[in-house]
Amino acid sequence: MCGHTPIHHVTHYSRSESVQPAVQHVEPQVAARPCPNCGAALQEDFVFCPNCGAEILTACPSCHRAVQTDWMRCPYCGVDLLEQPAKTVS
Repeated sequence: MCGHTPIHHVTHYSRSESVQPAVQHVEPQVAARPCPNCGAALQEDFVFCPNCGAEILTACPSCHRAVQTDWMRCPYCGVDLLEQPAKTVS
């Protein structure tokens, strides 16, 4: 044994040097695209435009993943969205 007590190795901080808890910073989502109806800024995950209420995302009738209302084909499963109308995302 070295003869040291465990308390000997504890670091003491003065009030001005106190350790601050880590703060997690979350980046806000920024506008990714304009609304096709009114041009308002939209986040990527918006289903409806908060400005005019236009539907932005719908669900693919085949794979049920979110697709934009103006797409002709589902990029996930390839189904023709013009032949099979997409369902509203809820």
